[in-house]
Amino acid sequence: MSIRDWAAIRRALINGDSYNSEVVAHFGDLTTDPQREAVKNLCLVQPNDSILIAQQRIRFFREEIQKTHLKPIIIGQPKIDLDADVKYHPEVSIEFKQSLISVPRGKYPKDARISWRLMNETSESFTFAKMNNVAALVHQQFFQNRFTFNKGKFIGWYTSPIDGLNLQLYCLDETEAERVAKYVVQAVGKTWDDKIFRITKPKRNNATTSEQITILGKQKDAPVWRPNVIVNAYKANINVWGAGNEEFQLVGRLANGQFFAVARNS
Repeated sequence: MSIRDWAAIRRALINGDSYNSEVVAHFGDLTTDPQREAVKNLCLVQPNDSILIAQQRIRFFREEIQKTHLKPIIIGQPKIDLDADVKYHPEVSIEFKQSLISVPRGKYPKDARISWRLMNETSESFTFAKMNNVAALVHQQFFQNRFTFNKGKFIGWYTSPIDGLNLQLYCLDETEAERVAKYVVQAVGKTWDDKIFRITKPKRNNATTSEQITILGKQKDAPVWRPNVIVNAYKANINVWGAGNEEFQLVGRLANGQFFAVARNS
């Protein structure tokens, strides 16, 4: 390849809707974190980069950040066919929702989700007796005293693959994000590690009162970016690989509003 050819390719990687713009879009507002800003800059192709340096940057972004080698592109093949070769650990999912009492008339309640995987279990080793134990734990930790948290624009990250945790918590502030992350880690019987937890502080503000805009001649509330609301645990399921599309309910709700751990014999 000639120097002129490489210069043209490098410009294409840097300018317009191409490689560098993809890197920027991937990191988004997370660049408020200095360490993450530094990682983003390592991935960006620079105007004076050689072919070798540019290739190293692209490979680092694809393999270490996006991990594309672990996410094969499947075209024209149902996902379930790929899943046959990938065995997932059972995944517990708790859904949260804003109290209907606090939702303005004509609005939908905001929601949130927290999940983790049971790394010591597989579909073959998991049983209904173990599912009942998980249901009891989830009910005790999140529903008996109705776990709530303040949702907002700050993001708390806690990623520990060995513990089955990949938390991405949108919270009101740093203190709330750390509180929720610690509670989840300890609730599932794992040990908290300060070195794993980090916070993203977006520069963009989220207004508490919606701006009024005119749509087709009518006044409407503008969408709120990462709204500040209190959400409560209201639903819990577990997904077991190989069981089809069925999600098994872990916590049920009585007519009087009380929650109970679902028990199964088969």
